[in-house]
Amino acid sequence: MYNRVDKSVAVGLLIFACSVLAVALWLTPSATGYGTHTQLGLPPCAFLQVTHLPCPSCGLTTCFAFAVRLQFGKAFLANPFGILAFLATVSLIPITIFLLWRRISFRRITESAHFTKAVYCGTALYFCSWFFKLAQIHFAGH
Repeated sequence: MYNRVDKSVAVGLLIFACSVLAVALWLTPSATGYGTHTQLGLPPCAFLQVTHLPCPSCGLTTCFAFAVRLQFGKAFLANPFGILAFLATVSLIPITIFLLWRRISFRRITESAHFTKAVYCGTALYFCSWFFKLAQIHFAGH
């Protein structure tokens, strides 16, 4: 049964998605492919500073900043997984509007076996993206 919590979740997700995209548009993407998040007052990546290798999330903010400008090639190079995350964020807007309009609980999506499989696949792609970035660095050095 649809209730106030369901509506709050949908509205919260809608606000979240719109806010993320608005911030990405406001930021200037870093030409290095990472570090755009420092414009928000966040510190540089500690993993990168210690290991001199990017962490799995390095370049996500930069990817969004490029993708919101429809520069998908640069976005992919910044963080390949970020393209998937960006598309998921963009698609969240019409999905949440539809859920609100039809009074459908978001739990109907999240409790399905397909959603669980999608989360597992997304996690695997997240780490595959990291391995891709590490391979880029390794082969660029040779």
